[in-house]
Amino acid sequence: MKNYLMGIDIGGTVIKVVIFDIHGKHVQHSSRKVIANYPHAGWTETDMPAIWQHTADAIRDALEKSAIAPGQILAIGGSGHGNGIYLLDKDRQPLRSSIMSLDTRADAFITQWNASSEYPRIWQKTYQQLWAAQPPALLAWLKAHEPENYKNIGAILFCKDYIKFCLTGQVTTDYSDISASSLFDIGQRNYSDELLKIYGIPECRDALPHPIESYEVAGKVTSKAAEATGLLEGTPVVGGLFDVSATALGAGVIDTGQACIIAGTWSINEVVTSEPVDDKQIFMNSIYIPDHYMTIEASATSAINLEWFVKHFCAEETVEAGRRGISVYDICNESVEQVETGSGNLFFHPFLFGSNVQANARAGFYGVAGWHTKNHLLRAVYEGVVYGHMSHIEKLKSSDIQMDMARFTGGAARSPVWVQMFADAIGIPMEVVEGEETGARGAAMCAGIGVGVYENYQDAVEKTVIVKNRYEPDHENTARYRERFVEYQNLVQVMSEAWHRLSKL
Repeated sequence: MKNYLMGIDIGGTVIKVVIFDIHGKHVQHSSRKVIANYPHAGWTETDMPAIWQHTADAIRDALEKSAIAPGQILAIGGSGHGNGIYLLDKDRQPLRSSIMSLDTRADAFITQWNASSEYPRIWQKTYQQLWAAQPPALLAWLKAHEPENYKNIGAILFCKDYIKFCLTGQVTTDYSDISASSLFDIGQRNYSDELLKIYGIPECRDALPHPIESYEVAGKVTSKAAEATGLLEGTPVVGGLFDVSATALGAGVIDTGQACIIAGTWSINEVVTSEPVDDKQIFMNSIYIPDHYMTIEASATSAINLEWFVKHFCAEETVEAGRRGISVYDICNESVEQVETGSGNLFFHPFLFGSNVQANARAGFYGVAGWHTKNHLLRAVYEGVVYGHMSHIEKLKSSDIQMDMARFTGGAARSPVWVQMFADAIGIPMEVVEGEETGARGAAMCAGIGVGVYENYQDAVEKTVIVKNRYEPDHENTARYRERFVEYQNLVQVMSEAWHRLSKL
């Protein structure tokens, strides 16, 4: 009888449940949409019981479609979007709607802490910049604005940890997720009472979950969870991973100096390091696998910009794709290939859903002339996303982090023309691995280590990860992209004051 592993990957928009064989091959999957609510400007929430129900439904659906017996699932691993907060009350029931990782309600606390004399101490312990959707800011906001809820907090969880609790009844987190929260002393690998005091939330100490290794068994599927999901009661569930770490693992990135670029909703640019990088311009360091850290530069500025463009301006292309039985994004790739590098001197800032330059930065096309076509605009979007990633990678390189090659994942990995742009512009080879659900695979790999299917991370990678394509850079194009990247950055600087003024109109 064959055995399998299950990976559960919960992002900000989609829940994915994927069943893999022990060689890492995708066997079956099921997905459900995450329904986000926006009760006020800048707020992003979702209903916690609904998230669990959707996950349980996806698990049952994947099992039924695969015709795999529940007892053939050896173990389960989870990954999920980092930060935000999923709160249980003191009776271990959902306290309120979860607050998700794009929420900005707590911006004022970030401004206050960044300007305080305590900020250097925060960096010294966390090695990451503060931002509004991290637990410290959200908990401080709750203390100020929802004091009754704050007093009744029984457990502070991340997305995948809430699902893990629903499966096992155990309150735990893992080192990768908690170390990305600005609640954790990375050097000491423990919570910091000093940090909690600086944030003004010392009362939360007892509600913070116990951290375990990503491969460590956190608990077993309860009878109640088995009834809801179709899983076998007693199936082991491991600690799991922060989603960006899970994706890197699923792409086989485990050695110091290896890089992973994720081009999806967020621009994630991460490199494995042997110790945290002590450079305050870096977005984040987090604990990865034992004796390794992940140094990350990130912002919500990636392929989601193309999704917006297609939704609003590509009706004809969508019809054509339906007629030909292909994806509309395949049509976009064909259109982009018809335009030369540089898109006719058009530039695009990919700041529709966020920015890595300033909070009030906005997207824009620059240099549009009457002879430009939709294809020029489309290519400008592709190139603008590449330049957005490059600005992050330049920060990593300025911290003496070397990149000789990167594994490329995310929605953009399905576009050969786009991956080649990245290889050309950054000037290093890009490798794309077999299978698209690398985050779920990374979670399943942890599950396999936890129950002895794999000896360790190296063994798991060797047995499950296969490189499908390698894109070598065209260095003549590299020089062209570098020249245009300078102008992209100049435009960012020129627009800085204009964005400030426009935000006040």
